[in-house]
Amino acid sequence: MYRRLILVALLASVLASTAALAQQPKPSKAPRTEHGHPDFQGIWVTAFLTMLERLPGVEGLVATPEQAEKLVAAIRGKMPPLVDPQVLVDDIQQLAKVRGEYRTSIIIDPPNGRLPYTQSGVELAAKIGARDDTQFDNPEERPFAERCLENLGHPPIRTVPVFLPRQIVQTVDYVVISNEDAPGSRFIRLKGGSMPASMRSIGGYSVGRWEADTLVVTTTNLRTDDPARAVVGPNPVLLGPDTRITEWFTRLSDTELVYRYTVEDASLYTQPWTGEFSLTRFDVKTFEYGCHEGNYSMTNMLRGGQAQAARKAAEAK
Repeated sequence: MYRRLILVALLASVLASTAALAQQPKPSKAPRTEHGHPDFQGIWVTAFLTMLERLPGVEGLVATPEQAEKLVAAIRGKMPPLVDPQVLVDDIQQLAKVRGEYRTSIIIDPPNGRLPYTQSGVELAAKIGARDDTQFDNPEERPFAERCLENLGHPPIRTVPVFLPRQIVQTVDYVVISNEDAPGSRFIRLKGGSMPASMRSIGGYSVGRWEADTLVVTTTNLRTDDPARAVVGPNPVLLGPDTRITEWFTRLSDTELVYRYTVEDASLYTQPWTGEFSLTRFDVKTFEYGCHEGNYSMTNMLRGGQAQAARKAAEAK
């Protein structure tokens, strides 16, 4: 906990200097690796409250500092009384900033900042919500995230309201993203290739290519026995067997890495939708995230859910 408090204090200092950095001349090109590619290596963090979808009643993607302050208060006011203790320890109190602008949602298209579900998508999201509320008989019924199988670095990269470091390592053949999160690093292949449709994983199969100073990544072959991916907000990111995710990584300055992605799946969404946020450079070490070893909450959730179901059944008699 003490380490986290120090990190958050240091991050606040970095974020406070963002405006000053924005006024300085930016390098014409990102620094290069020994292989001549833009250098993204190092620790990049997210620490903001901006949610995937825009809150009802909030208009526009970009907020003024005054609007941002009000929105932060609104988001914090909607937090449930029982949350991950790390949320309370880190105590994040700012919106996401991209290119110096406060953002009211991660979704930038559609313009309303909302997930454009098809009717099938609406029904699937409702089914998943009911599953999460009622199914506690077996661990396999619970979401990937609760079972320590999902990594927030899997595409599309998602955020939660805590200080979350991500380490990027590059070779001539791969870009590797390792979160201080549930086990498993993500490997982006730079030499192309493909996988049979039958070979799938939670993170999918990612192939990257360089377009000028931007890394463009395409991901397919996603495992969808649980089609939902956890996000901050009421609605999940839904993925299907035909989902295609395209990502763009661009190093804007020494301290800002802009991340943009588009999700395409005509069976789940009425149109492709796009999200965007920035990661901040933060040179500290990451630590092993022992999710499986410390996942005592799974036993408690199953017991609590079964006890709740038994109580409701007794009351109904």
